[in-house]
Amino acid sequence: MKITIITPIHGKKKHYANMIQKIGSRLNEQTVKPFEWIIVCDDKSTWVKDLEIPKFTTIKIAEKNNISLKRNLALDSVNGNYVLLLDSDQIPESNELIADCIKKSEEGFNLIRIPEKFSGTGGYLKRSYHQLRGLYWEKSDEGIPRFVKTELVKNKRFDPERLHFEDELFFEELRTVHKEAKVESIIIHNEGFELYPNLRKARIAQKQSKSHKIKTPFRLDIKTIILETPLTLLPGVIFILGLRTIAKRILPVESGTSR
Repeated sequence: MKITIITPIHGKKKHYANMIQKIGSRLNEQTVKPFEWIIVCDDKSTWVKDLEIPKFTTIKIAEKNNISLKRNLALDSVNGNYVLLLDSDQIPESNELIADCIKKSEEGFNLIRIPEKFSGTGGYLKRSYHQLRGLYWEKSDEGIPRFVKTELVKNKRFDPERLHFEDELFFEELRTVHKEAKVESIIIHNEGFELYPNLRKARIAQKQSKSHKIKTPFRLDIKTIILETPLTLLPGVIFILGLRTIAKRILPVESGTSR
């Protein structure tokens, strides 16, 4: 069975280069090695060409920095039987990740979801944000089926206009007609955190959810957040939640990214 890994890359070398190399090392150590790893960058992230990455890697350059366009470019040239969507800040924890996904697929599941564990590393606000994201993952069973049979997505493409909802929309129809399962192996998600970009992302997502009539996302109640957050991180979590609530109402964003 041939496995294609798709990883869109954006951002600065100092923020992502180390993670890309860690992902490459972990993929190279898998008990079932990928057939190909398609990395898609843009003209501002061609630094990836200078990294030490596995020989089964192919690098493509997208016309612009848009995660959907990058994934679509990779989908145009997939040679594997299965596709694993792995972002540039997601590192397989186990060398058995691909093997676990294949095992589930052989049991009759075409869509495989992989649990994520947020790294909880970095500065205080980043660790607070990871705590919040981790709670959403645990309580809402959030996440897309990142391991999928190629023939199911051969003619499907991600929507480059629906920012921050492109994953859910891509799999929405597939999830209604195909069996989905979850593996035990996990992905370590070392999502970056900068205050203004995070607030901007929340505002764009809020505007898009209204303009595209996207179903209301899962919400954590404040009692759960308080009870399940360590006291040391609770002020940071409340601070982030408060600012995001304000940003969703008043933060100005350019119309081209919020339609």
